[in-house]
Amino acid sequence: MEDDLTLPQDEVEVMQETQRSKAGSCEFDKIKKVRGPNLCKVVTGLKPGEKLRVTFYHNRVVEDNHALFSRHLGSLVSDRNMCPLRVHSWTDIEEAKLEHMWGAVTEKFDSDDMIGHRDHVLKHMRRLWNNWKGSLHMNVKSKPLREVLKDVPEGVDKSDWEWLVKEHFLSKKFKETSTRNAMNRSKLSMPHHTGSKTIREIIYELGGKHGNPPDMATIFFETRKKDNKLLEPETNQKYEEIQELLQVEPSLTNIEVVERCFRPQSKSHIVGFGGGITSKDLKGGSSAKAAPLEQLNVSRKEKPAL
Repeated sequence: MEDDLTLPQDEVEVMQETQRSKAGSCEFDKIKKVRGPNLCKVVTGLKPGEKLRVTFYHNRVVEDNHALFSRHLGSLVSDRNMCPLRVHSWTDIEEAKLEHMWGAVTEKFDSDDMIGHRDHVLKHMRRLWNNWKGSLHMNVKSKPLREVLKDVPEGVDKSDWEWLVKEHFLSKKFKETSTRNAMNRSKLSMPHHTGSKTIREIIYELGGKHGNPPDMATIFFETRKKDNKLLEPETNQKYEEIQELLQVEPSLTNIEVVERCFRPQSKSHIVGFGGGITSKDLKGGSSAKAAPLEQLNVSRKEKPAL
């Protein structure tokens, strides 16, 4: 995890999704709750050729089907028949496997520019996969090795679990990374208070849907307020700093405000925006790719017809 001032929102989303899955809640499905990994029948109950429509904003899905979409991605990355577990990192997964997972996504979901968001969806899956493996690592902490190997998590093959524990979790590299991430988390401040909503959904509802997103002061307040006020002293101080900057220079873009009040943003997580979007996206760096992508999408759609 990056040494940041806030907890990356995509990790908050993953924890929220995991908690909802464990609780067996599914607001889209009114059937009686039962045990098992597939409590939400909406996606699996789709007829052949039937797909759910999704809307992308800031490279992630928003609106009606966003929860179903994220849960579907989570179920794919935790399925050992779909996504391999015996790899040290996502980059070790073969392209054929990635294409298989992508096919499982497009089989159930569609959008106006689904192909153009392939890389974004796979990056989202990568984050979900990493966090899922992190949740598996919780079973290893403070336990004797014999007990750890015996306590195989639900849905994980015994041989895969033994490999994961011995070859990955107990490796020197993983231990160093885990220790460093734990130290970074201990330094985090100014937490989000968005509840079940993600930052991008809040921005989308406050004007982003119509191409008029709120300014950075509004985003910062709306994503960190609790009972309509900011609780942490650091959060209040930073909010005042953002307001003062916008009063002096109201023409600044949101990414300019972030980089002035925090630091230059060069990683995938942008302070105040959560995961899935980069500074290049906010600065318009992806606009040059829009025409080629659109052309590629058209050619790919025409190919089956030909």
